[in-house]
Amino acid sequence: TLLNELVPKTIRRGVVKNITDFGAFVDLNGMDGLLHITDMSWKRISHPKEVVQVGQELEVMILDVDKERQRVSLGLKQKDGNPWDTVDVKYPKGSHVKGRVVNVMPYGAFVELEEGVDGLIHISDLSWNKKIKHPAEFTKVGESIDVVVLEVDTENRRLSLGHKQLEENPWDVYETIFTIGSVHEGTITGMNYK
Repeated sequence: TLLNELVPKTIRRGVVKNITDFGAFVDLNGMDGLLHITDMSWKRISHPKEVVQVGQELEVMILDVDKERQRVSLGLKQKDGNPWDTVDVKYPKGSHVKGRVVNVMPYGAFVELEEGVDGLIHISDLSWNKKIKHPAEFTKVGESIDVVVLEVDTENRRLSLGHKQLEENPWDVYETIFTIGSVHEGTITGMNYK
């Protein structure tokens, strides 16, 4: 039977037969296998229809074969390998890269560097001198942004990114220009009456 021919870690061709909220059923020439939503893409997706369509032909990897229950688990993302396996080589700490903003939260902005690899710019790492109450004041979803890789944690799949680090820290410059006893001209920008 076909079930006995299916071997884990091998690639098979199939056709998407049905799509549900949790995945897609793929016909492997007479036997259905489940392609779970978490095995479709290394990037976050909210519904299988973002990746596959009914009637679409696919090459899938056999992940598991349960002969007793006659169930086959399939993977699509596993064919290409895990992008996090090489993140520390591609994006070492201190490297300057360009990414795309994929989500903005009150605490920061998530930036995708490549499919399946994104990192967080914490709100405190957006700007040296602008008072930002919400990252949406600084950037928006879909926008291209330059970042510096601050930390790489491949085990937990986390990247800490910074934007302000692309520029010199103004406080470092400030200390060299405005030394004790030096005289400078300036413009009054506000007054505080108490």
